[in-house]
Amino acid sequence: MKKNMLFPFLLLALAMGLSASTEGGTSHIDWFNVLGKVFNSTVLFGGLILLLRKPLIQMLSQKSSAIQNDILEREKNLSAASARLLDIQQRLAKVASEVDGIKSTAAAAGRDELARLEEAGRQEAERIIALSEEEIRQRVDAAVRAVKGRIADMTIERFKNDFTRSLNDATQQRIIERNIDSCGDLDEGK
Repeated sequence: MKKNMLFPFLLLALAMGLSASTEGGTSHIDWFNVLGKVFNSTVLFGGLILLLRKPLIQMLSQKSSAIQNDILEREKNLSAASARLLDIQQRLAKVASEVDGIKSTAAAAGRDELARLEEAGRQEAERIIALSEEEIRQRVDAAVRAVKGRIADMTIERFKNDFTRSLNDATQQRIIERNIDSCGDLDEGK
């Protein structure tokens, strides 16, 4: 209750101090008017304070609890964010080692694949060379057979021409008799 009485007393002291500080001999302040205004202000603000005290206290307590809840929630979020940050930092540290591992694995796989491709290329080259050699051998054999066939044909043609030129009636008669004797020997051999 002392606080309620202190406010009007301070207002009255302020008004008296202002009136005493004026220059000149007499004061032009109507004290009843000032006291009326002070009383009206005291009644008005006192009534407003009495009427709005409970809602104001309730509003301020709600604001206070909301601020406390907000602080608690922010502390929880901060601890969760700190934990996530620590987890992310650990994962980033692991990522660097994983990247190095992936690089080394990829390099090893690349070397293995290169060796496999070189081996496959070498085997394919050997196969192509072997096939080429076989094809060349076959072509040479075919050419040799063709040449031998041509030589045989030419030999037969030459023999035929020589035989025809050297053939006369007496030689032809001897060949016919020899063939008849050969056929007769064949019939007796049965």
